[in-house]
Amino acid sequence: MTTRWKTLGGHPIDDISAFVERTTQDGQPIHIGTDSLQTGRWTQYVTVVIVLNPPHGGRVAYIREIVPRIVSLRQRLMGEAWRSVNVAMSLPARGEMTVHIDANAQERHMSQKYLQELVGLVVGQGFKAVWKPQSWAASTVADHVVRTMGRLPKEGAAQGGQPVLKIGVA
Repeated sequence: MTTRWKTLGGHPIDDISAFVERTTQDGQPIHIGTDSLQTGRWTQYVTVVIVLNPPHGGRVAYIREIVPRIVSLRQRLMGEAWRSVNVAMSLPARGEMTVHIDANAQERHMSQKYLQELVGLVVGQGFKAVWKPQSWAASTVADHVVRTMGRLPKEGAAQGGQPVLKIGVA
């Protein structure tokens, strides 16, 4: 189940490409990242598109997708990276575009064994890749949205097996 693009304030965005075009008219950099959260029988993915406009801050848009629980860490990380790459490929190329990977290069982290494959996926599609600790779009912004904005209730699903969504801020 996929929801619509929204701002952090909860305002719907009808066309993410138009949003990016409006906010990158002066060639501002675009940062894209995805994080996921296991919630009961579901895996939630949140992908963020961030347009920085120093020194005035930036604009953030996000989209949430809920799928049946993905047990494999590799599959979940590939899902995160692919969602980010897919969004990057759909956006107008105005400024520098960076895909943030939510994986760590340090050996003590389980995601480290998939990092080279994840970077290859991103770079192979022609985008700049960054990973932890530089992957703030995925590991901080998308993480914040997936954990605090629209979490599923503890039971994880409404009648009929469909996830219950509470997204955004009123």
